[in-house]
Formats: sequence, structure tokens, C-alpha cells
Amino acid sequence: MEKSLKEQLDESHGFRVIASQESVYEVRDDEYSYSVNLSTRTCSCVKWQINFFPCPHALAAIQDARLNVYDFINPYFSVKYFRMCYSFPIQHVSNVEASFSEDSILPPITKRPAGRLKVKRIKFAGEKKLIR
Repeated sequence: MEKSLKEQLDESHGFRVIASQESVYEVRDDEYSYSVNLSTRTCSCVKWQINFFPCPHALAAIQDARLNVYDFINPYFSVKYFRMCYSFPIQHVSNVEASFSEDSILPPITKRPAGRLKVKRIKFAGEKKLIR
């Protein structure tokens, strides 16, 4: 998480931040403008909503508001939740050989037609049909 946060923070340094309302900011780069709402944790680039991790635009707005960046990161990225995921024992599969049977699904049996294959090609606009 720290590595990703550092990369995002480095990317956020080039943005200009303009406060619009109390928790709404406009973040601009050379080409685009993004709307960041810190109270609803949304950004118009939608990366924050998808990844649950602040995008560079959101990080620029958070730093401009002089708030703690870690308060805006989803708790699922914390060490506590990581340890909780792996705290339960993993059950082994007891009988692996029985799970594979001879009645498994196979691809369909196809038979290639006899003779040379017919090639249908698309004729270009100036080509005429030959009459024999």
C-alpha cells in the first residue's frame, strides 16, 4: 500500500487545486479538469470509487485541504484486515483423485470434409466476375 501511495502522491504534485465548496475541489492538469468530493469520496475520473484507494486527483485535494491521507484510504488496505483474511485455517482437499472422473467433458468430435477447402474471398470493387 505504501508503495502505491507514494507513486500516486508523486503523480499528484503536478496538479492545480481550486476549492469549490467546503469539501468539493476542482483539480486541473494540463489537459483535463476533475471534480473531487472529499465528503462522499468520489472523483470524476472514477478511479477512487472503483479501487477504494484515492486517485492522484483526490490526493492533491486532500493535501490542499491539509487533511490526513490515511483517513481517506479504505481500511481493507490495512495490516489488520490483511491478517484477518489469513487468520482462518485453509482446509485441504481430501480426495483429489475422486474429483476427476472418466466422464469428463471433451471437445466435440469433428470430421473434416473431403477434398480441397473452398476459399471464399471478398472481391474488391473493380474486380469483375469471370464468365466461363
